[in-house]
Amino acid sequence: MHRRHKISIAAAAIGSTAIVASMLGMPSQAADPTSSGPTTAEEADRTPGYLDARQLGAKAVDQARAQLVRDQSAADTAYELSLGPQAVLDFDPLTGTPRDFSRLDGFLTGPSAAPARDIALGYVGDHLSVLGLTSADLDTLTFRQDYVDDIGIHHLSWTQRVDGTPVFGNGLKVAVTRDGRVLSVQGSPVAGLAQLAKAAASTRSANGLDAAEARSAAADDVSGEASSSAEVAHSTGGTTTWTNNDYAKRVWFLTPGGLQAGWSTYTQVGDEGAFQHVVSDSGRVLFRRSTVEHAEGDAYVYDNYPGAARGGKPKVVNLIESGWLSTGRTFLNGTSVLAWADVNDDNKISTDEKTPVPGDRDGATFPLQPFWAHASSLCSKSYLCTWDPNTARSWQKNRNADVTQAFYLASNFHDYLMKSPIAFTAKAGNFATKGGDPVHLNALDGAATLKGMPDGNHIDNANMNTPPDGIPPTMQMYLWHAPGATDEEDPFVPTSSAFDASVEYHEYTHGLSNRLVIDAQGNSTLNSIQAGSMGEAWSDYYAMDYLVKKGFVPDSSKSGEVWEGHYLTAGKPFRTMAIDCARGATAKGCKAADGTFGGYTYGDFATVGGAPEVHSSGEVWAQTLWDIRRTLGPWVADRLITRGMSLSANNPSFLSMRNAIIQADLAAYKGQHRKALWKLFAARGMGFFSGTIDGDDAAPGQDFHVPPPTSSTRTSISGVVTDPTTGKPVPNAVIRVTGQGSQFSDVTDSTGKYLIKGLYAGVYRKVVASAKGYFAHAKPVDSRKDTPTNFRIVRDWAAASGGAKIIDFNGPDYTPYGCGPGGAIDLGTSTGWGSTTGDDGGTPTNTFVPKHITIDLRHTVNVTKFGVDPSATCGDGGSASTGQYKIETSVDGNVWVTAAEGTFTSADRNRLNSVTPTAGTVGVRFVRFTILGNQTPDFPTNCPNGAFSGCSFSDLSELAVFGSQP
Repeated sequence: MHRRHKISIAAAAIGSTAIVASMLGMPSQAADPTSSGPTTAEEADRTPGYLDARQLGAKAVDQARAQLVRDQSAADTAYELSLGPQAVLDFDPLTGTPRDFSRLDGFLTGPSAAPARDIALGYVGDHLSVLGLTSADLDTLTFRQDYVDDIGIHHLSWTQRVDGTPVFGNGLKVAVTRDGRVLSVQGSPVAGLAQLAKAAASTRSANGLDAAEARSAAADDVSGEASSSAEVAHSTGGTTTWTNNDYAKRVWFLTPGGLQAGWSTYTQVGDEGAFQHVVSDSGRVLFRRSTVEHAEGDAYVYDNYPGAARGGKPKVVNLIESGWLSTGRTFLNGTSVLAWADVNDDNKISTDEKTPVPGDRDGATFPLQPFWAHASSLCSKSYLCTWDPNTARSWQKNRNADVTQAFYLASNFHDYLMKSPIAFTAKAGNFATKGGDPVHLNALDGAATLKGMPDGNHIDNANMNTPPDGIPPTMQMYLWHAPGATDEEDPFVPTSSAFDASVEYHEYTHGLSNRLVIDAQGNSTLNSIQAGSMGEAWSDYYAMDYLVKKGFVPDSSKSGEVWEGHYLTAGKPFRTMAIDCARGATAKGCKAADGTFGGYTYGDFATVGGAPEVHSSGEVWAQTLWDIRRTLGPWVADRLITRGMSLSANNPSFLSMRNAIIQADLAAYKGQHRKALWKLFAARGMGFFSGTIDGDDAAPGQDFHVPPPTSSTRTSISGVVTDPTTGKPVPNAVIRVTGQGSQFSDVTDSTGKYLIKGLYAGVYRKVVASAKGYFAHAKPVDSRKDTPTNFRIVRDWAAASGGAKIIDFNGPDYTPYGCGPGGAIDLGTSTGWGSTTGDDGGTPTNTFVPKHITIDLRHTVNVTKFGVDPSATCGDGGSASTGQYKIETSVDGNVWVTAAEGTFTSADRNRLNSVTPTAGTVGVRFVRFTILGNQTPDFPTNCPNGAFSGCSFSDLSELAVFGSQP
């Protein structure tokens, strides 16, 4: 596979949380001008994305949800209803156990003086049936930790073991308040684990992979290579660790097909990044997650950035007296940070990359030596430049100052976050040398990778790699302003990430969020589009909250003042809007791209940057957090926001996190701020009747109402689900009132009828009807009306969940990267089929090689329409979208008829376009779709050397076939 072996900036629409110029609407030297979303020169990378074999397909999810409704006993239903309409009852469709079981307006139990662990297990034991568990399941629990936060909540967690081997990820999490009340039950524990393990015993092959082979298999999966210089440090009890902190641990892993035996690994693969995997004994990759998030004592340091009106003058700080560095150290190897100038980006400390401890008998050392207009017209006294992008190795002039500044900021922020009200302590998973996981801070990362200059993979960026607790994270600070680029081509001040406090604090906060939003084993679960967007928002919030608190950034009662990255852009906007924009604000900094003012709401999630993307979509959540700060004050806000992270369910949506913050207020302040919180969440479109399917939903339904009074009349909704093509009812369809508990759902009977009771009177913004083989239909439903609410869901005969299957394709198979041909028939336009324009390696050429997929519909269909979303997928730029195409049909798979052909343009992206066939519509069993060209402008001329990902890749997001059986 042809890749540059580097974490792709644009390809990580969910997983990457780097601060990236092009992600923020800023022009980029090598931006793809045809992109439907922001891109960079690195967009051609095919970086492995997030993969989790526990995730169910549409068909399996519908079946599981239907089964959960059918299996509900009368007693369980009665108990759930007794918790009230503000109960949060979210069951994992794979395990049938709670992903989140709690209430927004109260606790699950009364107070108790018993030990928190006894209270938690007592509640679970008394409610096994409603939680989907049995008493035998309690025997599989192994206590992991009792982390008590600064408001007294016990965050208890248990892993699950059978035959001495733990289950990866799944387990039990229970939150118990200071006064002994159960606040929530989470973790998706595996029910019937002992029986599942017995059935899976055959998968524990004696001939399977050993620890070293599993580590190598994980590296191979991302086209990387595990460090050969790292030696085995320990190997005992099914766990092997290497001297570079890589590990391989024996685990069970739950899949839709049952338990599988395998290895949980953490592998650093050099320039390619670092990953968590689960690899089965047979070598199959079951789980993949990049852990990289893509921005004698006396030293001169800056609290904000060089030249800033506040915090922009150098001050002297003694690193030893501050407690960040021990006496006797010869370089910056501190109590929570290990910093060096990793100019060759090998993640190793060479002798010439160490920065000596600053200060001598004459005082502070390493003063900044600015560069002026000869380096860039952007250099000024207000925005000091720290290197010259036109002169090789000019960064050496401020090398010691750069590393020292990075060390100071990271050490300072560690201490700040550790104190109340944030209280990111060792028990919570913070970073410290004493705990074995100081931040490995690579300043000037890759500054000498191209003849004394940074190459294209080491410019205009910063990132944070956060492995599980106990393993050191890695923060990489890059130089800004591409070598040789004009100020128009790259409008960033020639400086380093280390000199911008907002950037370094942003990256450090990724460590905070990834250590707090975790599963029962401590693995980060910020993997969905909404969770990733909140990850970016938290990083913006905590960075700017600190700088405002300390008086380095002004924040008056006016809106539009608080901007991240102010230094890097020489005072121009870094995000699309300021973080402090209130609803209704008309300030200059609160103007959206479409010309409207007043701050973002939940309904803007997919449109802030033109398409769903974690940095731009995250602005909605960031502004919401600033509302909490403005309304309740920074100290209360910081406490509730931080505690909300610890209380949230895995892979949270915005609504899940809203609930967690309200629950944090219940525990910390006895619900004192509940009304205020609901009011501000409602103002941002996250009101009581808002809805989202889950954290992967990029089109949530917004609502602006606070919860109705508990005495309000309860209503119901009912209706029939039909297939509009046949006019017949659709049995076994699942109807869900999203944004509410799973108690508000039903499954249609043989006549297509459903009934959902116990709802408040109001308009629920996203009620969804779905069934296997059908496109889901979502719409608002007014429960105040007595008229039936009917749904019409359309059958897609090409959908894999309805039985269709890809039987042939050419080009590479990117299935392991989440971009295989099956993505074109999965009923989801957020995923798709990624292929290449030329050879299977994606080598850029100016000769287009057509790529096709062939689908066996598994039924005979009279076709009326095709649906095609030609959009680029897998992080590729818009130029990779399908352009010229041909659709053929066949009744027997041998004789083919051209049914439709044409060309899609940029106006056709991000939607399912209707294509009417002109022939070959009767008795169709097979369909072949061929990409004949993509949307790269003037492909023969602009490729292979142009800055277009379409020179390497061609994609299709979705293909649908509509019609009826003869």
